[in-house]
Amino acid sequence: MTDFETVLERFKTRRSRNSSPATVDRYARHVCNWREWLSENRGKSLWNTDEVDLRVFIEEQTDDGLAPTTISQRVSAISKFYQDCNKLAERYDMPEVPENPYDGLDKGDKALLRGNTKKKDGLKDSNTDEYPYLEPEKIGELVENVPAPRLRNELIIKLLFNCGFRRGELANAKIGHIDREDRSVYIPPQKSSEGRHVAYNKEYLGFQLTQWLDHGGRDSMTYATDSDYLFPTNDNEHLSPDYINTIVKQAAENAELQETINEYADGRAIHKVTAHTIRHSFAMAQLNAGVDVRTLQTLLGHDELDTTLIYLQQSKEEAKEASRAFQPGV
Repeated sequence: MTDFETVLERFKTRRSRNSSPATVDRYARHVCNWREWLSENRGKSLWNTDEVDLRVFIEEQTDDGLAPTTISQRVSAISKFYQDCNKLAERYDMPEVPENPYDGLDKGDKALLRGNTKKKDGLKDSNTDEYPYLEPEKIGELVENVPAPRLRNELIIKLLFNCGFRRGELANAKIGHIDREDRSVYIPPQKSSEGRHVAYNKEYLGFQLTQWLDHGGRDSMTYATDSDYLFPTNDNEHLSPDYINTIVKQAAENAELQETINEYADGRAIHKVTAHTIRHSFAMAQLNAGVDVRTLQTLLGHDELDTTLIYLQQSKEEAKEASRAFQPGV
């Protein structure tokens, strides 16, 4: 049976007929990320997926705040991969290629690719910012109300807020990515073309980090000795991105900060406070501290400045609203 690397190279060769090398490499990267996402989040391979998986993938990307154009590019690459695999199967020994999952999407699914989301509608109905965030004191309430194990989950929320991690980035963070002498974290590329270095505040999260790494917190996990990851578990080498989201949602429920703003077609609730809400909170805190938008782009790992500008626009809108409350003396 042909292995994935061989199939990917044949896909790239086929795509190179009409696309530039940079575009072909981008297609391949999106396919590799899709393959990894299927394995980690759905327990599936490229060869046994369907439109339901792609729908959940799109919903998660949307909830993570990615621009519709970015998500559309990724979905387009995935669709092209399955189109080409069916052609390649006519010439080569291939795994049994499923139907193109994109072909099974309905109008509502494709509306997500245009930026029409139930989460956005729900936020409008609740008079909440399109990109909700929490003030630092509310993040503190999340930390105080994490579910067990407390040490690990306190550290997770503090790292999300202090460093602006995406949940997938934090799930895949390794011990070697942390430079405790420099007090910084290297975040490898996941949804961008380059990795980034972000400093952390030792006074803010140093205690939890030290307890986790040096005083038995991490070592209490079954997979600790066999894993290079920062957060191994009793069942796997590292936490899943979905489980990190579950920790945040539960902390928000415990702190009475959670709100259900809508639901997906399959009945799953869409929550206001998620792991990505903490990333939004990081971004807004940086802007409020005077960080310029180009620096924020680097800290967030955004390829496109337009993605970062949503925070600047929201900050300006809030400043305008605050000015309405100003009552000058007479």
